[in-house]
Amino acid sequence: MKKFFTQPIGEFSRQNSLVFLVVNIVALAANFELFDIDPVQNLINFLWGFALFGIVISGYYLAEGYVPEYWKTAGGVLASVILVGTFLEMTPEYQETGFIPMYFFWALNQLIYGAVLRGNGIVRPVFENLAIIGSLIIVFGTASDLFGFEIPETVDIVFLVGWVSLITGVSLGNYFAWGDKLSSSTE
Repeated sequence: MKKFFTQPIGEFSRQNSLVFLVVNIVALAANFELFDIDPVQNLINFLWGFALFGIVISGYYLAEGYVPEYWKTAGGVLASVILVGTFLEMTPEYQETGFIPMYFFWALNQLIYGAVLRGNGIVRPVFENLAIIGSLIIVFGTASDLFGFEIPETVDIVFLVGWVSLITGVSLGNYFAWGDKLSSSTE
């Protein structure tokens, strides 16, 4: 147990990337009513939040040398918002709608992160582009809820594509980026 909680950040982040991908696949399948996850919905939400927490916390260390040091603090704040938002989503008030500000801030942060680091070789280009496109779509969609403008239901499929793009870009991009960094490390 001690080894799990004290493992190097790269390994921790790679494991969280896989958990994040699997949890999102399970949640997506449940949304299409392929099976019922109601009995374990809070567990799925917790795993989603904890996995994303790990990815966000490790983001600074992945991009260290390319971003200013205050990004470490900003990542910690965003990770805290994600955990608090995840716990809020476990309450009855937010189970139907979700805690929209969390998704907005996460997607906006991911959009900025992707735009700043674009093309420097940390994240493979396909995952980099998926994350940026997905972030842009999710920022627009969550902003509509936050700022009160209506988006026609006919474009809901665009938000599904955005979500899948964001999840794929973030989870697999992070997984492979850390794999590349760890394999090229001399430590």
